[in-house]
Amino acid sequence: MAKKQSPGHSASTGSGDRTSQLSIRPGLTIRAIEIFVAVGKSGSMSAAAERLSLSQPAISQAIGIMENALGIQLFDRSFRPPVMTLQATALIKYAEAIIDSIEKFDGALRLGHMAQLPSLRIGMLNSFAATMGPFIIDRLQHIAAELTVDSGYGATRLKCVADREFDFIVTSDESPPPPEVQMLPILTEPLLVVYPDSYKGDPTKLQKLSADLDLIRFGRDPFLISRIDQSLRAKGIAPPHRYHLDTNEAALQMVAAGSGWTILPPLAIYRALGRGEAFRVALYPEETMTRTLMVVLRNDEGIHVAEQIHAAAVGALRQHFLPRAEALMPQIAKRLVLHELGPLASRA
Repeated sequence: MAKKQSPGHSASTGSGDRTSQLSIRPGLTIRAIEIFVAVGKSGSMSAAAERLSLSQPAISQAIGIMENALGIQLFDRSFRPPVMTLQATALIKYAEAIIDSIEKFDGALRLGHMAQLPSLRIGMLNSFAATMGPFIIDRLQHIAAELTVDSGYGATRLKCVADREFDFIVTSDESPPPPEVQMLPILTEPLLVVYPDSYKGDPTKLQKLSADLDLIRFGRDPFLISRIDQSLRAKGIAPPHRYHLDTNEAALQMVAAGSGWTILPPLAIYRALGRGEAFRVALYPEETMTRTLMVVLRNDEGIHVAEQIHAAAVGALRQHFLPRAEALMPQIAKRLVLHELGPLASRA
């Protein structure tokens, strides 16, 4: 049998503990309005008591307190069971709207833990959006009534989350993280040397490769570009800044045409490699040269949504990317690391 509670306690229906005791005016709380709606909908105080796991005297007391606070009679007690007065009939639709809004408000406080969000803005790295984006969006449709995804460069900077331009981003941004953000790693992948099919030399001999072919730079992340340049300089290589492209597809087309070589991660090249385009790949000859994709959120805001984005991303990569990578480049696939959620993710 359900445990009976006093009207001052919140039952596990309707609004939650955080909101049920909010007072609209002295003597009139959200909980009282919830009880009023329950009585109106169920048709009797005894039925409302059963529905809310309260005693019938507690229901009657709450209605009496509400009537005193409003200065009107809500139920005609000369009938058994009591029936709503004309004024109560006029009020109940507004009372129902209040309770509905409170439930949505409480769900928004949980930021998607239980309730659907009205809207969600996600920035997504272009190479990730182009390959895994459709599968991830399909898995996230239940989270928000309106889901906006932007894959532009400006939408995937850590600063976007810190400045609240986006709710979450999926990125590999290597800039120093603002203190306001938290990062959940998804995938770590090695950087690859991508070179024309017609090249007969050893692609891991970067000095010779760079002397034979132009380096086609790709991307707009200044930190990753700087890291690559530092690695090349350490090897005595200083390629001229002749080509710099914003899309990996354009860079791959130039490589396939024999115009140069480039440095890209597996996620950016596996589809073109599967189509048999005229280029080949080799691991960049330095194990520390990797990139990590991650979900970024503001500290302690929307961790449950971030976890769902992370799970959708890992699931899509496991189902659609890893099998292709293992078939097309088995040695490189061994260096791919999917990150399961660990202690970084708060379960609060």
